[in-house]
Amino acid sequence: MEKGKHAMDKKEQIKQRAKKQIAQRLIILVICLICIVIIIQTQNENREVSASQDKSVEQQEAENQEQEENEGSNTDSSEKSETEVEEEPVTPTEDEEIKTLITEIKTANNLTADNFAFFYYNPQTQKYYFDNQDKYFKGASTVKVPVAMIYYDKIRNGELTEESTLQYTSDDYEAGGGTTASTYNVGNYIPISFLLEQSIINSDNTAVNILIDGIGYRKSRELMAQYSDEEFIDDFYTSNLTKASFGFDIINHIYQNQENYQELIGYMKQSSFGEYLKKYITEYDVAHKYGSYAGNVHDYGIVFADSPYLIGVYTQNVPNADELIANISRQVLDIKIDKNE
Repeated sequence: MEKGKHAMDKKEQIKQRAKKQIAQRLIILVICLICIVIIIQTQNENREVSASQDKSVEQQEAENQEQEENEGSNTDSSEKSETEVEEEPVTPTEDEEIKTLITEIKTANNLTADNFAFFYYNPQTQKYYFDNQDKYFKGASTVKVPVAMIYYDKIRNGELTEESTLQYTSDDYEAGGGTTASTYNVGNYIPISFLLEQSIINSDNTAVNILIDGIGYRKSRELMAQYSDEEFIDDFYTSNLTKASFGFDIINHIYQNQENYQELIGYMKQSSFGEYLKKYITEYDVAHKYGSYAGNVHDYGIVFADSPYLIGVYTQNVPNADELIANISRQVLDIKIDKNE
């Protein structure tokens, strides 16, 4: 009996061991299967990543190529635009052309800040060019315009009439053009209308001296200064000095108030008998007043072109100054004509 029982226990042990081995093998198999699944999944993920990377590289290359093409297109467009801009000529404005003209004339004629000044102004376009406008010169006969303005204002304001008279004294006589000294005698009373006409048309020195004495020298200088916004040196009030900026203010005041100075403008159109600013201008009226004294030769006025403009040229000890002024005047007009075409 004992022997039989022992044999049965042995078989049971073998059986249990077999089951245990089978279980272990199953576990190993499951583990292997899991590992295989993991490996397969990893490989698939690697393939997807690789494919994604390949796609990204291709996409990036495509984007880079597109960007290069766009940059090339933009560069071509930019180069084309720059080329087109270069091909389009830039037309200078009238003031720029006049500045170039005056610069060239100054170089060709040895004109400097000591002997030359200039102004130009177009009231319609408001284009202007001034050169050396604060240089003082002896005013010479240019003073006759602001003196006449004072009298026209007095007549308009009712202080005087054209029939009002002023006495001719011996101190008033000065050689020059005009007929005052030959028409009247010292001590005579002369109509203001006559003095104004002779002073402007014939640049009559005796006539303007009578007009100035009728106001008083200092007072006349103070009154003419009121036509300008300039600040003047003390000598301006005690002697006949002028400068381009003052001349501009005088002529501009006349132009802006033409209704008050119609007779004066008419006389200025007759002044100098075809010399200075109007010498080479025959197609338009020029209302101007020249001055010439002790090497100072100037002229300033209004050129009534299709687009009227104001101009003034001032010189001191410049050879052939009257011809220089005439040439500048013509060349400025030619620029204006070119701009209007």
